[in-house]
Amino acid sequence: MIVSKFGGSSVADASQIQKVKKIIESNSQRRIIVVSAPGKRNNNDEKITDLLYRCNDEVKNGFGAKSFKIIRERYTEICKNLGLDEMSEILDEVESGIESRKGPDYAASRGEYLSARMLSSFFKAEFIDTAEVIRLTDDGRVEESSYKALNDRIKGTGKYILPGFYGSNSKGEIKTFSRGGSDITGAIAARAIEADVYENWTDVSGLLMSDPRLIDNPGVVTELTYKEIRELASIGANVFHEEAITPVKDYNIPINIRNTNRPEDDGTMIVTNRDTSQFPIVGISGKTGYRNIFIEKLMMNRYPGFREKLLVLLNQNNIFPEFESTGFDSISFLAPLNQFERGRVVIETIKEKLQPELIELRPSLSLIGVVGSGLPEQIGVAADVFTALKNENINVRFINYGGSDITLIIGVDTDFYLDALKAIHNIFGEN
Repeated sequence: MIVSKFGGSSVADASQIQKVKKIIESNSQRRIIVVSAPGKRNNNDEKITDLLYRCNDEVKNGFGAKSFKIIRERYTEICKNLGLDEMSEILDEVESGIESRKGPDYAASRGEYLSARMLSSFFKAEFIDTAEVIRLTDDGRVEESSYKALNDRIKGTGKYILPGFYGSNSKGEIKTFSRGGSDITGAIAARAIEADVYENWTDVSGLLMSDPRLIDNPGVVTELTYKEIRELASIGANVFHEEAITPVKDYNIPINIRNTNRPEDDGTMIVTNRDTSQFPIVGISGKTGYRNIFIEKLMMNRYPGFREKLLVLLNQNNIFPEFESTGFDSISFLAPLNQFERGRVVIETIKEKLQPELIELRPSLSLIGVVGSGLPEQIGVAADVFTALKNENINVRFINYGGSDITLIIGVDTDFYLDALKAIHNIFGEN
């Protein structure tokens, strides 16, 4: 079987839902369908989930769920255009639940709930409420029993519609995942039935090698690994909900990112392993706004616990380094700029407590992450990166490689960030 998750853009209106119906009907293995709440129909539109959060705030502030009128109109219009009954009773039930102060998780989850109820009727499929089968621990993890509970509900040869984004806690109350969490629901369903593939349908034909807001026409990545996509997310790429990787990874279930508007496109496959000979690098991403705190102490290795004491002092001043580079007598940490409000105080404290020969807060940096399994496997890949920067007269201020052998982190002056990103992207071209 195939699990197919459709995002907000795929169910934004009746015409999009008609596309979804054609996709499902084109392959009889697409029997498990997970849906999001309707997204934006245009740039001036609002997402249903945002409206639901607003309703909860309105009730909390004593105004009543005034914005629910917009939500009701939206679903009523979709139903009318699909030739369905208007779901008046179900909408009344949801509005009443929000008005009775069931909380933000309940309110936010109702977009997916209403979508699934509506589409189960349109697709003539069985509705499964994920609150009944997906149990979450107090710290937000999925209980193992959820997989069996969901599997037990999926019997026979029919189709099933599941709302994404939520489950329930130990008290039976609605509990949502983080935003974009319908991806997680799809992954849970895929593992529960040990699917052949988990399809994630959205409005792009796969993952892009670089940010299209910064790089003109970046190529689609045809294939990458679970590990590579996790690394891309860590360096700022908005690629795929990272928590949606865990349920399918251990079962080697591939994820296929597809485009609802261009179903003929193959999209991107996320797999366990891949051949890196043709495409050693799968993505280039970056983050701006970092400060480098640099410390030198002669014979640092003879002072047990120096690094640990340094980190404690930084943490006590609300500085939490994200990247680190070490030398024999030096250590360099990178943390977000906005954490250095007490920068001068931190320096004086470190001088007093640890007595380094040198401590500096260096100018702001931007980071670029080059991710690919080909980094450790193919000779010269890293050299190509540095050559490209040299050819553009861009100086490297920070390097981190080895914490993950498939990710090279490079720090450059913020003024040269975009030029550096383009220079590196131009080496590897389209994947």
